[in-house]
Amino acid sequence: MQVMGIISCNIFEDEIVHLVEHDREVSKVIIIKNENSGGIVRKLEQIGCPFREVNLENVDEHRFFRELHLENDDGVTLVLNILEIVGANQRRTKLKLNVYDAILRMSLFSDGLLLLYGLCGNMLKDIEADFEHLKCPVITLKDTEGNIVDDCICATLGGKNSFIDVVKSLEGKRTFMLTPMWAANWERMIVANGFARSLEALEESRMVFRVSKYTQVAKINTGLSFQQDFDSRVYEFADYYSFDVREIEADQAIFERCYSELKSAVMALA
Repeated sequence: MQVMGIISCNIFEDEIVHLVEHDREVSKVIIIKNENSGGIVRKLEQIGCPFREVNLENVDEHRFFRELHLENDDGVTLVLNILEIVGANQRRTKLKLNVYDAILRMSLFSDGLLLLYGLCGNMLKDIEADFEHLKCPVITLKDTEGNIVDDCICATLGGKNSFIDVVKSLEGKRTFMLTPMWAANWERMIVANGFARSLEALEESRMVFRVSKYTQVAKINTGLSFQQDFDSRVYEFADYYSFDVREIEADQAIFERCYSELKSAVMALA
């Protein structure tokens, strides 16, 4: 029995579901139940993927996870931990703490961990060095040049060089980019990223975008269709800010490659 863990925020729900859907070697999927796991639960149900939710509220429950939940199991078990989206005003004190805490807890029962985060304003830049002492390998989202991606948009586009190529193709037009999950949560994400002080003060973000000279929104088509309101939410966003809409194509290569790296690391330990 091998246990692979994925730690992510809601922004990469669709990518996780895609990975689960296409890995026939995973015999069991377990979701750590919390206030952020509802979305991925619904999407796994949509594709007919069997899973189980478990509550892991303290360190001992993590330490004895295998004995409590995986007794006599064979094959590969995938454990998913969806963390909260942390707002800009809390990032220094909370985002890093949440991610590091999740890694330490899940390393107590995992044979390998995939971290679906970028550098997040360089707050996670030292993550590999900080956890190199673990017996459980921690795999981060890296581009083909071996660099940790900057953020969720950079990851979706395939890394820094791909992101730069996309920006060049926009011909100097200041463009805000939306992935399906970004669009689904755009009001909350606008606040979380500091464009407005609160949902009640969302109007502030209009001035921010106007001063920053944004003129259009890029609808990033990831090739995934788990978030069914993508089109309507993008056009709702564009209407709110009086933006034009431009479409950009992306794929799942970076997520598939990093997941394969995790799997290879885990299987090498078998």
